[in-house]
Amino acid sequence: MSSTNISIKQLPQVTEVNNNDLLLIQTSTATNTLKFENFVVGLENTTFAPTISANATNIASVSSTIRETFFVKDGTLELGPKLDVSGTAAAFDTRVLPINITQGGQVRTFYFLLSAGANA
Repeated sequence: MSSTNISIKQLPQVTEVNNNDLLLIQTSTATNTLKFENFVVGLENTTFAPTISANATNIASVSSTIRETFFVKDGTLELGPKLDVSGTAAAFDTRVLPINITQGGQVRTFYFLLSAGANA
């Protein structure tokens, strides 16, 4: 007598999964399908969660350092010197960006002169 039962092991296998493909899900109450594009594995269900968390902390720290070091904060610019633009049709708005550099325990302040032509 032949059996009409089909095992999952008898189904053909695929070599890739695409967004619209369906996964077969067996719950305690029913058997359902789930689109692969809706399949989400939470960080709590991985063995590498500590690595991801540690890297997220490191990335936030590096981002903060870059932001604090290389970007001009509001209120940082000071009025710069008057530029002699006689003989030109241009007017310049100048500001200086103070840069503190510490060497051998001594802090020295340098200024970058920033200028922009006035809007017409």
